[in-house]
Amino acid sequence: MADLRIEFRRKTRFLIILAFVWHVMCVFSPAGGAFAAAFIPEQPVMSAENLRPGMRGHMLTVLRGTEPVRLPIEIVSVIPQRGRHANHSIMIRLLPSNLNNVGGAAQGMSGSPVYVDGKLIGAVSMGWGFSDHQTVMVTPIDDMSRVFSWPDNLIRLGSANTADFMNKVSRLTVSGLSGRAVEGLQSALGVTLDAAPHGAGGALPVDVTRFSPGDAISALLVWGDVEMSALGTVTATSRDGRFLAFGHSFLERGAVNFPVARATVHETIFSQVFPFKIGTPTVIVGTATQDRANAVGGRMGYFTPSIPARFVFRDLDVGGERIEKNFRVVPDAFLGARLLAGVYSGLMDTQWGRRGEGTATVTLRVEGRDLLRGWTRTNTFFSHSDIGSVAVMEPAAIIDMIMLQPFTNIYPIGFRLDVEVTREPRVLFIEDVVVPPDAAPGDTLDVEVVLRPWRRDPVRRRFELTIPENATGNIELTVRGGGTNSLSQAALDGGWKSIDSLERLLTEINAAEANNELILDLTYDREPRPANQRTELTREEREFLSETKSRRIREGTLRISRAEYVVDGLMRRRINLRENADE
Repeated sequence: MADLRIEFRRKTRFLIILAFVWHVMCVFSPAGGAFAAAFIPEQPVMSAENLRPGMRGHMLTVLRGTEPVRLPIEIVSVIPQRGRHANHSIMIRLLPSNLNNVGGAAQGMSGSPVYVDGKLIGAVSMGWGFSDHQTVMVTPIDDMSRVFSWPDNLIRLGSANTADFMNKVSRLTVSGLSGRAVEGLQSALGVTLDAAPHGAGGALPVDVTRFSPGDAISALLVWGDVEMSALGTVTATSRDGRFLAFGHSFLERGAVNFPVARATVHETIFSQVFPFKIGTPTVIVGTATQDRANAVGGRMGYFTPSIPARFVFRDLDVGGERIEKNFRVVPDAFLGARLLAGVYSGLMDTQWGRRGEGTATVTLRVEGRDLLRGWTRTNTFFSHSDIGSVAVMEPAAIIDMIMLQPFTNIYPIGFRLDVEVTREPRVLFIEDVVVPPDAAPGDTLDVEVVLRPWRRDPVRRRFELTIPENATGNIELTVRGGGTNSLSQAALDGGWKSIDSLERLLTEINAAEANNELILDLTYDREPRPANQRTELTREEREFLSETKSRRIREGTLRISRAEYVVDGLMRRRINLRENADE
């Protein structure tokens, strides 16, 4: 935090305006943090040790719609493993079936339960690309059940808790975002994402019905008008309302709170690389609470709180029609910030429908616990090459700081980002500064600033500053755009102070200069301090930036004027200090 200079200064700048409404899903929350009881499937099971090559059985999976079908299988081999929570891996071969027209396994079959002699042996989990898709690996049910040996970390409102050739037979997809946003999310999350060929389905209802083995399941990271999810299959359920699915990890993040939904499979598509299902989540049924190497486990009927987010967009070049997108993000402080940044960036691209130069006014609003009145930050940005990318940089950094701040639990929390964009270069260039040649201590200084909008006639603005009574030596006036040679956080940069609360953090973020500010900064020589006082801190070293700015505005040595344009440039003027006539 000592390095919290929120100096969001770039080659280009923008402007923001905001408004936001949030609400939180209902929660039926058992106590979090305790070890769960052993998972006992409702279905009879068979251990991998009892399997032999040539034994036959079937798997359950949805190929189209919502009803699972039986596909015949044969045991190929049982391979010993030497992992902490894995003792065996089972190789099976899918036998020919009139029901399966893709020639074998497909992404989306992860978790499909496999039975021999009517007993559950495990779940389909892995296959090989560019290979025989009929041969796949199965994670034994005993190994999958061990995911519940770790404690859950359930979130409650008001609680402080919070291989190159191997393919997981599941598919993590994104819909409703631009291609480069998908690439950015891939990099941020460290996973492979596919752009889904279908749009997001909007808000998802909640249902307390139970999963059954073989049902299509969707694990959600983002849902609503934007969707990021993985499609898999339910493996097993228990009488206490828990379930197992996927047969491998989702993101391998351990104890999690990821909503899971019932899904509809539109079609299963053949591919030489690896066949895949196309599916859509339809209704939220529960929450994944464990995301481990061998399986995803969770609870039906428990609905985790989530982070509601809104994106409001106006293109001023085509009438400024308001377009609103609403979505929700998993309640994960570390993952949620990256997801929000990626989604906002992608929505900017898709709604504007172009890339290139432009000016954007951006407003971020945050509401949540300990933020009863909400908090807002507005800024203006201009880019000569890619305003869509530049416009979301500062909001993304702020969201990251708020989500990761160490001071207080702020759930429930919600975000709203408003963007007004135009292709027009809305930039004011500082062309001239006119000041009197001299002044005396205590005088009011009249300043005229000449500003030129891009390729238009200049405009003139007048300001008054005050020469301090204790001014000596040279007086210099600097007129500049916000973010250029900014006032420093001397107390933080020098290590004399530190951020110690959420309120202080937000105050200092907002103290950072905005790109649409015209700043007049009057500096002067002060009388030297006596030798016995030279070890004392200066006023700026004793103050936060927000305090320094407030004091100097009161003194009259700092003036800040906001415009609807980005202010660009810097000019200096020196003023001779004459003695007062009385003296």
